[in-house]
Amino acid sequence: MQLPPLRLIPNPTENPDVIEAMNLSITRIDEDVIEVPSMTSMGLNTWFKLIFFAIMLGSAPAYDPGWFSKDGEPGVAYKAIHKMLYRESYIISTFEFYEDSDNPGFLRDGTAYDQFKIEQLDFHGRGIVAGIVCISLIVLPWILLNLAVGNPYRIDRKRRIMYTWIRGSFVCIQFPEGTDDPLQVVEAHIPMRNDIRDPYNMNGPLNIWLPIPRYQKNGVLSLGGNCAIVRSLVKYQAYYLRDFINDFIANPNAQWVDQLGPKRKPKYVNYLDYVQFHFARLQFLPQFPFKKRKTEAAIEAFMKNPRTELYPDYLPYA
Repeated sequence: MQLPPLRLIPNPTENPDVIEAMNLSITRIDEDVIEVPSMTSMGLNTWFKLIFFAIMLGSAPAYDPGWFSKDGEPGVAYKAIHKMLYRESYIISTFEFYEDSDNPGFLRDGTAYDQFKIEQLDFHGRGIVAGIVCISLIVLPWILLNLAVGNPYRIDRKRRIMYTWIRGSFVCIQFPEGTDDPLQVVEAHIPMRNDIRDPYNMNGPLNIWLPIPRYQKNGVLSLGGNCAIVRSLVKYQAYYLRDFINDFIANPNAQWVDQLGPKRKPKYVNYLDYVQFHFARLQFLPQFPFKKRKTEAAIEAFMKNPRTELYPDYLPYA
């Protein structure tokens, strides 16, 4: 086990500045339950949001309906969608252009409208593929933008459990009583970096193992609020997060819990990191990763035969 860095603030759960910073990684659900995000998931969500906004901004000119363009011509995507939805109106206008004025309802070569329509659809198609592709370019990013990759983790100190949902599977473990370091059960650790200048991974997550019954093995998971793509929001966040979670589980009267609230910018977190943190959490539709009835039923079933240890075979960490 590596030694903690000397620059850690002592008694972090009693330090108002650290509590304010940890508020970005810990959300209070109720009196006995807190929630911590997955750092890996927040990083992936950030990448997806960057990609989807790039798609939206990159395809925006194609949707210009001519309201702001100088020549008044609608954009390519706008025309493709309009053509798909109003295909027959295009055929009618073309037919009227070539219609024989002396013989209404027929072309100069005697072709009736119904036959002309069939020929046009056979030759040019209905434009459905192009229309759907263009609609997908604007609809899918909004749908995917609101799909959260990975769920956060919840810690219930009353029942002494940590749980989450992973790909539809309920994952949970119960902590023992009478210990000041309950996270020992899940092998909570801070991985060291290869960079000799910073061997204590000040920007890394708090890694834990949780047993995944579906696969009959343990999965290594990451805890903590993410800033940008790969960095933690607070320097040495993993060390402090370990202390805070242990204190929450072991101490029935953890005073710092009452100080959690709105995700304000702490004075020791710079504005760019704070903006990137909220960008990773940006969603326009509400998320329901822990449906109350389903989750309570899963917890109730788990508590009948609680698991208090990891599977015996798992990959050790360095």
